[in-house]
Amino acid sequence: MTRTAKVGTAFAAFAAAVSFLISLAGSSLKSTVQVFFLNIADGFEVDRGSLAVATTLFAVVSAVTSSVIGHLADRIGAIPVLAIGTALNGIVLMLSATASELWVFVLTYGVVGAVAVTMLSFVPLGVLAGQLFQGRNSGLFYALLTNGAAVGFMVLVPLWAHLDDSMSWNQVLFAIGVIFLVLLLPLSLALVRLSGTRQRAEATPKVSLWSATTTTFRHPQTRALVLAFIGCGTSMAFIDVHFFPHLHDHGISDSVGASAVAVLGALEVVGSLIAGRLCDLGWTRVTLVGAYVLRGVAMFQLLFVDSSASVIAFGAIFGVTYLATVVATTVWVTRVLPPGVQGTALGVLWAVHMLSVAATSQLGAMLADLQHNYTATIVASSVLTALSVLVVAIQPSPDKRMFGDRSTAEGEKSPAEV
Repeated sequence: MTRTAKVGTAFAAFAAAVSFLISLAGSSLKSTVQVFFLNIADGFEVDRGSLAVATTLFAVVSAVTSSVIGHLADRIGAIPVLAIGTALNGIVLMLSATASELWVFVLTYGVVGAVAVTMLSFVPLGVLAGQLFQGRNSGLFYALLTNGAAVGFMVLVPLWAHLDDSMSWNQVLFAIGVIFLVLLLPLSLALVRLSGTRQRAEATPKVSLWSATTTTFRHPQTRALVLAFIGCGTSMAFIDVHFFPHLHDHGISDSVGASAVAVLGALEVVGSLIAGRLCDLGWTRVTLVGAYVLRGVAMFQLLFVDSSASVIAFGAIFGVTYLATVVATTVWVTRVLPPGVQGTALGVLWAVHMLSVAATSQLGAMLADLQHNYTATIVASSVLTALSVLVVAIQPSPDKRMFGDRSTAEGEKSPAEV
């Protein structure tokens, strides 16, 4: 291995480690508010609905700004975006912790916080994977980075619950803000400095936001991926919002639901790494189709949750696909679109995903109030996921430019055979 290659490998390893830490810590802003929601409401002496304005605003702003932040990652590089997001997260956490009025907290968390978290989200991480690894390792690298958020979910949420007995929500948020600014920000700035030479050597064409957005929707495969991602969003929304109420309707205890979520989280990590590796081997289409098939099976299985075993089985099947759809879709986008457009496309993808999450959350609740069950929502999500399978399956393989006809030879069908 040449000296240049060794330096490149060392830089990639350092970038992966720092980005993973930032991704892990980036999940703390959302998770702390989720865990301390009632405490925060009590602290401001308001009801849940008043505080929920902050979380609703957070979701809306995240959806609106996803494509803009993706475009920013295209223009200045993903690493500077991560550094800016790290600084903003620290500032938001400290301002939220010291807010004396509810409206200050709502604007800080719901607007600035949404932008800050989006800067550390799947969008810039996807751009980073594409910018660092133009070859076969981008899928696995992206899977590793996105697992920062997954590990944060499994590790940080129990930590916040434990600290709830010894610290106030203000103290926890302020302490995390200090960690961002004192520890993570210097690391991110060091990464920016080290990446400067590489970025100058690998200049990316500058494309306007409008041009990048129109390119995204004009490309037939990215249009298909955006459409298919609606199935991903609706099914994820059911887990986030309606899963435990659905189990309650069927007489399943919360402890069983919690066990299923734990299994889901563990297999989420495994599934994403497998998906990333398969994409790197030239099996991107097969991986995405398979992930959507399993997701549809899992959603359909929710109609028959009559025992603890069936609930745990659901968690296992859904968990394998939880990030697999994200990883395979992101790799696909980075392989069919040119540099300078990829970040915007990923932002558009996540904007549509979040809008489908919001719609499923609201409509699912409304239908449950009318019908006293989630059957219609589950069936609709299963159908949308089945449509995602069909939409993806009829697309030509995105791996042919990198692997030639190898993907077809190893098992993927040609477009004419689908």
